Amino acid sequence: MERNILSQTIDYLRFPLTVGVVLIHFNISGGFLTHGRIYGGEGMPYWYHIIITLFSDVLPLISVPLFFFFSGFLFFYRAEWSIATYKRKLTNRVHTLLLPYLLWNILAIAKISLGYLPFFAKIYPMAGRAGVNLSFSAIVYSFWDCRRSVFAPLIVDANGVVNRICPIDGPLWFVRDLMIVIICTPLVYALTKRIGRLLPILLGLAWYFTGPYNLGYSHQILVAPFFFSWGAYYSIRRLDFTLVFRKMPSFLPALYVVFVVIDIFTKGWSYNAYIDNAGIMLGVISIVIVTASLLDRGKISVNHFLAGSSFFVFALHQLILHSLGVIIITHIRSDSPYFLIVFYFLVPSVTILISLLLYKALNRFAPACASLLTGGR
Repeated sequence: MERNILSQTIDYLRFPLTVGVVLIHFNISGGFLTHGRIYGGEGMPYWYHIIITLFSDVLPLISVPLFFFFSGFLFFYRAEWSIATYKRKLTNRVHTLLLPYLLWNILAIAKISLGYLPFFAKIYPMAGRAGVNLSFSAIVYSFWDCRRSVFAPLIVDANGVVNRICPIDGPLWFVRDLMIVIICTPLVYALTKRIGRLLPILLGLAWYFTGPYNLGYSHQILVAPFFFSWGAYYSIRRLDFTLVFRKMPSFLPALYVVFVVIDIFTKGWSYNAYIDNAGIMLGVISIVIVTASLLDRGKISVNHFLAGSSFFVFALHQLILHSLGVIIITHIRSDSPYFLIVFYFLVPSVTILISLLLYKALNRFAPACASLLTGGR
């Protein structure tokens, strides 16, 4: 495998994919709810919804699947598989995944709890929330599914509880599900050696055709094994996926653009989930083809600071994103679609900038802390 373009492709895409995740989590097409009022939403011009749908509900949908794909590939990369290798990799993932996962969720619990203190409530009004439940049960459950507890969730109000099954630091459902799949890697390896590409094909079909059905976590959890096993297949078979993808028909990126347009204009339709999933598949392949080709021709290069900061931004952004939006909208209460479009791009941009500055400061003044929070990345 050609390590240079392969590794550069993975490194280059880390940050843009993270930006995609931030935009997913600031989808205000249906409005921004705070202070008991929805800003935007109904009555907004059609172009307003198209822009937000494109950047929050179409293009970035490849982000988490591609992160799983890369994780599967890298887990088996240049590894002679054995029980000793498995144990070594599990030990390594305790430091790179489990410890940061625990620390970021602890920070999320602390941030939410502080938000209810009178001093912080003046700075960031916790509009629409009745209070916080810091019972042992609520805190324990918040590391896995922040909606659940024996008595009540950690956030005592439906407005503050996410719809998907996520830990309290919502984006880290990716890390949680990744850890589950990693525990099952001996099975992934054995099946890949035995049936080859049939494993990701079967998992991919299950993921694709269950898309339109409301299966809750049953569908959500299919994302990880499918894309992880797809990436693992290339690594176990000693194949460079950038070369494999670049040998595919050259019209695939153009076809992806067609699917993007169709996806935008079919949102809300019963079969849109099939278009979504087909677009994700095409998008994963297309973004790798385009990025690897541009890197190979020297048109773009890896920014190692941005690549290195990706996990930090990924884990931190949700602790800032909505709070920053509330602070801005508190001072500029406007339903103007032009203001809200600026607001839509401004809040994620400032959130990312704050995250990058904090990452740089931690690396300079507290490198050990930065290493713990990023798993040594």
